[in-house]
Amino acid sequence: MNEISEEQKYLLRKLKTKSYPPDIVIHRIWEFLKEKPDDEPLDPMWLDIWNEYKEYAARAPSRVIKEIDKIIRSIKPIDDEIYNIKINDDAKVVFLLGAGASAPSGIPTVDKLLEELWKRARKIGREDLDRLARWCNDRGITNIEDLLTAAYISNFAARNPNITALLDYFIFSGSRTLSEEEEYLFRRRRSLRTTEIDVSSISFLQDTLQTLFGLLTSTMISASPNPTHEAIVNFIKEHSNTSIITTNYDGCMDEALLKEKIPLKGTISGENEENPEAVRLIKMHGSINWAYCDSCQDVKEFDLLELKKTYEMDKLSYPVLGICKKCGGLRRPLLVPPLSFKFLMFPNLIDIWNSARQSIEEADYLIVVGYSFSEADTYITKIISRSMAMKDTQKMIIVNPDYKLVPMLRERFSAHIDRFDEKRIFKACGNSEKILPEILKSILDKKSSTKKKSKKG
Repeated sequence: MNEISEEQKYLLRKLKTKSYPPDIVIHRIWEFLKEKPDDEPLDPMWLDIWNEYKEYAARAPSRVIKEIDKIIRSIKPIDDEIYNIKINDDAKVVFLLGAGASAPSGIPTVDKLLEELWKRARKIGREDLDRLARWCNDRGITNIEDLLTAAYISNFAARNPNITALLDYFIFSGSRTLSEEEEYLFRRRRSLRTTEIDVSSISFLQDTLQTLFGLLTSTMISASPNPTHEAIVNFIKEHSNTSIITTNYDGCMDEALLKEKIPLKGTISGENEENPEAVRLIKMHGSINWAYCDSCQDVKEFDLLELKKTYEMDKLSYPVLGICKKCGGLRRPLLVPPLSFKFLMFPNLIDIWNSARQSIEEADYLIVVGYSFSEADTYITKIISRSMAMKDTQKMIIVNPDYKLVPMLRERFSAHIDRFDEKRIFKACGNSEKILPEILKSILDKKSSTKKKSKKG
């Protein structure tokens, strides 16, 4: 797929921040559209920008305005075929929610987490954390996943001298022959590195980073549901054969359901499993109201709404660290940090992951909202790919502002699934809180009409 040019990105940024004087805006847009290569796609953001700037078109020739309008109106952020989807009672629908679904609730997405972590670290006043923050900032390291993964790998490697030596070999020497000077520097660096390794310091740093991560996620306790969650709840009221899988720690989806008196199942507590009225909510990466004990591995789920109420009334602070009632050990929030190898580290969530896999494989429609299919979540991507291969009638709707995501997925699945029909993946490009309610209402339209007729009869 052709990429959007740097010129287009630059122009969009300028227009979005209103950096151009109004009298030259239309001229600048027209010049870009005339010179743009025919095969360069237009970002769906143009639709909102054109609606905003069209008021400045009074002085421009009508021919130019009509041509600009025609070009921009040709952008289709949402596949028309989505509005042809109408489900019956037997259709199993599964929602997969990512960070983008909760972003409108004021919760930072993964690319913003490290910045927020450093803000909290500065409040502690520890020199080693401040030094690490400066080091990362100087080198442009902005991904919290890279930082936490490196901390865990460092701790593991430092406790295993053979692995440390092998990492040294693979990273610093490889299979090539070193020059005499490189050999000297390598040996000197290796000896220094071996003597300077401080396992306790690395372990302490890792533990501190995880605690900071817990503090960071504690900001989610005050977040409230947004129109994305509310639209899903309204959908479930009409179509009970629905499950929800989320990679988010926050309680926005839980709260939206609970406030409508809809019971939950599929959580760590195992409650309501036999209740036919309960909706399956699977939180693959843990939840802010789940906790586990480092010592006895006991897992506990606390009442989310009660926890939120207590916190907001300032009767009790959010328990990033607590004491286990069973054994007296340290109890932490059961949260999967954004690590590259996260699925290897949390055996307490194996049943949750298996439940998610089963739900995806049984789905007739998979509606993916705000989930980016990042490289760190290859586990989830492989589950979906396997499911799409096993069930050739399964369809997927992707609700995401990233215009490149659906073409990437179509290409990826076509490469891995024999005779894959790319039309099984539908694009809904935009912010979920704006477009999801309309899409779900359309999907339910025929079903709602049938219900109304049966009531009249």
